[in-house]
Amino acid sequence: MKVQWTRNDFGRSGILAVAEEGDTQPPIETFYVDYLIETVDQDRIAVAAALVFGPYVDSRLVFENPVSSGVARAIENLCANKAVRVEPVSYSENHSPHGDSVLHVNSHHRDSNFTNHVGQQRQVRVSFQPTDRSSGGLLTMDSLDVACNSWLHAELRPDVHGDVFCTLAGGVLLSADLSAAGVAICDTSTDDSLPAYSQASRLLESAGLSLILTDCGAH
Repeated sequence: MKVQWTRNDFGRSGILAVAEEGDTQPPIETFYVDYLIETVDQDRIAVAAALVFGPYVDSRLVFENPVSSGVARAIENLCANKAVRVEPVSYSENHSPHGDSVLHVNSHHRDSNFTNHVGQQRQVRVSFQPTDRSSGGLLTMDSLDVACNSWLHAELRPDVHGDVFCTLAGGVLLSADLSAAGVAICDTSTDDSLPAYSQASRLLESAGLSLILTDCGAH
């Protein structure tokens, strides 16, 4: 599968996946947010692509620019049951931008935890709105409400981790622009899903991001 970065003049940014021979055709070829992403990092594009399109890849995942070796290994581990090869690979270290905030993706917090103060780690609530009902986005100092088609990918995924993985992918794409050090998501893990969460954590860590699991009762 070939992966391309795409954006338009109307404020939409995302990923286009082009199936190759042997791949399963994704039900939707694009994954996007209605946000004009300025800091485009190849490793984080690769991580987001693997989270969204990994189940449809047969033997290789090909990007427009080289992916660092650590991210390539993490993607290959995520898709280990299919022996996926990442191309091209740069054998330099990951140089994704370092941030200092935490993105709480698909969070609907309205409590004091989201009142940011000087000297404390910044918390940003990121709520992805379904694209069949919304367009565009609204960014404030501590929140972003933005249209994203993660919901549709999640509904059509052949595995049970679609909602978590596709939501995380949106956070990864926005992470550099929002100066994120980590992405937090509501913990819906079970004993059966723990290996998938562990793989997702290693995948994010390979691109300089922490995966933080939060209490679902607080959302």
